Amino acid sequence: MPTNFTNNFKNILDGLKSILRAEFKGTMPIFIGDDENEGSQYLSIIPIGSILKNYSVSSEFREYSIDFILTFKDANTTEKGLEQVLRLIARIESLVVDNMTMTLSDSTRAVNCRIESTLISESIDSGYNVLFTYKCDYLGNLN
Repeated sequence: MPTNFTNNFKNILDGLKSILRAEFKGTMPIFIGDDENEGSQYLSIIPIGSILKNYSVSSEFREYSIDFILTFKDANTTEKGLEQVLRLIARIESLVVDNMTMTLSDSTRAVNCRIESTLISESIDSGYNVLFTYKCDYLGNLN
């Protein structure tokens, strides 16, 4: 007998993409996956994994880990370019704080949504890459 399941990772990724696209309204492309994307600035959302935090006969409580990679290509990394990157970082971090609880397409909710770390790397040839470590909790597989 086939199992009945919900693709929780896809629901969370789609929810994040929707929130980010609504915020940036076409000014910055948002992608799921780590394929090479075109353009001078874009945000990739990459699923990393999940950890079981609590398990019972009627449900499981998982923490999902997702990386955001902000790419800001600027052949001449300048103070003005860094300023733009720092503004984007602050905007993305604030957006996540504003959406600590995220309603998903199936009307369930991801909770305790947060960015746990932000790492900025600079390349003189290609600009800036920013790695955000995003996590959220989800109660799923309810019986």
